[in-house]
Amino acid sequence: MTDLFGDHEDRFTDPVHREFLLRHRRDLLDFYQPEVRLAEGGMAWIGADGHAMPEMGAQLFIGARMMHVFSLAALEGRPGAGDVVEHGLDFYLDGAGRDHDHDGWVPIVGGSAPQDRKELYGTAQLLLAASSATQAGFSRGPALLAACSDLIDRRFWREEDGICVEGFDRTFTHLDDYRGQNANMHLTEAYLATFEATGERVYLDRALSIARRITGAAASGEGSWRLPEHFTADWRPMPDYNVDDPRHAFRPYGSQPGHWLEWTKLLLQLRGLGADEPWLLPAAIALFDGALADAWGDGGGFVYTVDWDGRPVVEERFFWEVAEAMGAARYLWLATGEQRFQEWYETFWRFADSHFIDHRLGSWHSELDAHGNPVALTWDGKPDLYHVYQATLYAELPADRGFAAHLRAAGSQRLAG
Repeated sequence: MTDLFGDHEDRFTDPVHREFLLRHRRDLLDFYQPEVRLAEGGMAWIGADGHAMPEMGAQLFIGARMMHVFSLAALEGRPGAGDVVEHGLDFYLDGAGRDHDHDGWVPIVGGSAPQDRKELYGTAQLLLAASSATQAGFSRGPALLAACSDLIDRRFWREEDGICVEGFDRTFTHLDDYRGQNANMHLTEAYLATFEATGERVYLDRALSIARRITGAAASGEGSWRLPEHFTADWRPMPDYNVDDPRHAFRPYGSQPGHWLEWTKLLLQLRGLGADEPWLLPAAIALFDGALADAWGDGGGFVYTVDWDGRPVVEERFFWEVAEAMGAARYLWLATGEQRFQEWYETFWRFADSHFIDHRLGSWHSELDAHGNPVALTWDGKPDLYHVYQATLYAELPADRGFAAHLRAAGSQRLAG
């Protein structure tokens, strides 16, 4: 059994836990770093055994998340991390990862099923990567940040709605009618990081605008935490969207408790960075408690989706949900001081260690069935480092700084010391 916690009263500052987090962070990088860079450019989809799966192509959201993580790793002094970030900057600024004819970035380059649409989802995460690279001191980080921010301004942001549209064809000629909360949630995260990287208030204001639109009513009564995921072109919820495709990897039917937990964290990050509106904390608490009430199974883990009465639809547990719950618990403890959030944080880590962490091959299993056994019904391999790497940093984050800003400040303090 992994030595996760000692006997220190504060679970976040517990020396045994801090040592575990540092060791686990290094183990994760050891798993992904050797084969993360595709020879033809971009980042690899990593399989269950740690080897690249080139047939998956260079996927924008994976590449962006890898750049973000390795920017954080570079801030901590990880050897070779900077080479991974520079590889991504090459691909997404001047290489084949960028559409030099029609602007923007496509979801998948190469592999067995390339895609040439233009979508907010991956673009938002590339903005996060650019913001982290900028804060980590990479010279081309600001250029990528400016390019992403400008494209979102011109193509996706709708000032009249205070939120972004979802996607276009390759030439930005035809706009989809579908609107979604998932991509806008990740843009909220990216805007917060961009605000920290640039100091420009517009990014904080836009993050708050999106959050208010999606989660503003989350504490208004029974079930209000069950956030709609899918919307029409005029932002009317579509509660039956994909009812016949409940396991869709990005647009499943129902509501996703893992997203409620991500929003818990984001609302409190907004609050910590100065957007202190009175609804933020009550909404964050309601989303967290709602996820526990509706989705935390008897054996642990959060079910993937629930219906509008809170009944499970897809009962598999996904790795990213419990990782996000760790961040939510940390920020709620910082905001309230309630001991129960420390206890839940420990519970989440113990469940992850017992069920999600692959102690034989490395990294985390992506998905478990209702009995806690690893399965691959939705995801193949272990492509996504971002959620679990961030999970190893929450214990030390303050209320008023994101990942890159915190690590940059910590590095400056070490140098000063």
